[in-house]
Amino acid sequence: MVGSAISELLLKQGHEPRWLSREKGTAGRIQKFKWDLSTNYIDPAAFDGVEAVIHLAGAGIIDKRWTNSYKKEISDSRVKSSALLFDSLSKNNYKIKTLVGASAVGYYGSAESEHTYTETDSAGNDFLSEVCKIWEKSYTPFLEAGIRTSIIRTGIVLSKNGGAYAKMVPPFKFGLGAALGSGRQYFPWIHMDDLVGIFVHTLFNEKTHGPYNAASTEPVTNKQFSQSLAKSLHKPFFLPNVPGFALNLVLGESAVTVTRGVKISNEKIKKSGYRFQYDALEKALENLK
Repeated sequence: MVGSAISELLLKQGHEPRWLSREKGTAGRIQKFKWDLSTNYIDPAAFDGVEAVIHLAGAGIIDKRWTNSYKKEISDSRVKSSALLFDSLSKNNYKIKTLVGASAVGYYGSAESEHTYTETDSAGNDFLSEVCKIWEKSYTPFLEAGIRTSIIRTGIVLSKNGGAYAKMVPPFKFGLGAALGSGRQYFPWIHMDDLVGIFVHTLFNEKTHGPYNAASTEPVTNKQFSQSLAKSLHKPFFLPNVPGFALNLVLGESAVTVTRGVKISNEKIKKSGYRFQYDALEKALENLK
């Protein structure tokens, strides 16, 4: 979802994005080159003339219940894909200048506090924090090779084309929306257009490097977000919160992704020159209707 949106913007700007894919071919104006993590293969032609890499690959965090095997897949899909990319670039001596790698605000852990997290804060100590730590560490070889490396710690992406927003909207459209858990946990959201904008901004701004939080300026709790979503759809908001134990029954351990959340600062990316298109929740939700 994110890769397609980034590619669309790059094409509009006159660039030539390529995709690493499970199969070779084309997708509209984009050429696809095969890669296979299970066999450590990347078509070496993929990098001919390429100056930058955007790394977004990774198994979905809430696509399945967090069994031990799926937890391993979540981690391995991120770390091993980074290693495969670097190995392929190194063996073929490609002169990549820039890497922009994905991470997540889950780096800071799952909490319910009023602390505002900046990029200088330490990582948390739960599963998602550990995933983000090793995910970000997997970019170290690129940095050590002299490749300018930016890491985007993404919040909860709001897009009409999928992700969290698309999953949340259906019950709200029927007037059955409700806050989750306590409702007091922060909901660090970002509009898809701004997430894409941040990736492209760090791709071409040579002064950017290191981690950047990708979340809106306006901090809202889960309850405030839910109320605003209902209002944007002109639907009532009256049901009691969905209790945490019910979410645990449905989602298992991954329920923490919706019952906990942190308050995020985006001052660093704004100081680098990025200007948000959707910094207020009301405007973002109006656009997504």
